[in-house]
Amino acid sequence: MEQKRSKLGMWLKQHNKDTDWLTRTSGIERQTIEELAYNPNKNPRMICIRKILYAVKKVDPTTKLSDLWDMN
Repeated sequence: MEQKRSKLGMWLKQHNKDTDWLTRTSGIERQTIEELAYNPNKNPRMICIRKILYAVKKVDPTTKLSDLWDMN
């Protein structure tokens, strides 16, 4: 059974990347990345947002913040 994914987790799957790649590329701890990828209710701190957005834009420069999280 597949785990529920957040928008970030779906982005990773769509681009054939895993949480290990994002951990290495962003410099954020693995536990934090996995929680953000698999918990749709978890919102990251601004420093994490910047690091993750910087990493994912290396793969897809058109990625926006709203593609990864619903910020209310």
